[in-house]
Amino acid sequence: MEIRRDAGGVLIVAEIAKIHRGALAKAAAYVPASGDLRALIAAKREGYLWRSDLTSDRLAAVRRQLVMAEAAANPPPFEGIKTWLAKLATLVSNAPVPSGEICAVFAEVCSDIPDGAWTPQTRIAWIRQPDRDGYPVGSRWPAPGELYTHLLPFAEAIRAEVTNLRGILAMAEAPQEQPRQRPDAKEMARAGAFAAEVIRELRATSGETESRA
Repeated sequence: MEIRRDAGGVLIVAEIAKIHRGALAKAAAYVPASGDLRALIAAKREGYLWRSDLTSDRLAAVRRQLVMAEAAANPPPFEGIKTWLAKLATLVSNAPVPSGEICAVFAEVCSDIPDGAWTPQTRIAWIRQPDRDGYPVGSRWPAPGELYTHLLPFAEAIRAEVTNLRGILAMAEAPQEQPRQRPDAKEMARAGAFAAEVIRELRATSGETESRA
């Protein structure tokens, strides 16, 4: 990296670092499973996934997605919630200034909403809500409980994805059952002798019953 200095040289370095961090964060951002992975998850959920379906390429993709999904399922940093709310405030008509105290209330109510649910997509989904009984829900600032209800389906989808991906890996890593070996001649002879003995006992029992009758 080339570092140039002028009157604000330190500021230039800081801005370059900020851009670099932003690029890394964007590259590592969680995206729900799609395509073949989504089909595998659906097959696992419905009970139609077989071990033979799990090729090495698919398992590698499952492991990569699981790393992202597990990270998305972690609790969000407070600053992340504060930033999300600050950006929402610019999109609605009656937002308060999202102070630390206000954001703390939202963070408490939404304490089990994971990091991966606080995204631009969920913010836009709030804005695009249709009017409800003539009330423009999406263009207004939410109450903490309203926001929790809005974000909960996104949170549950992340947790369900983690569970399903772990289940797929568990299926692939479970020990395979050993195929049953064909019995040898001695085992066949023992089985035949046992069966003959059972038949003799049954016949004897049947004869005794008939004589008593």
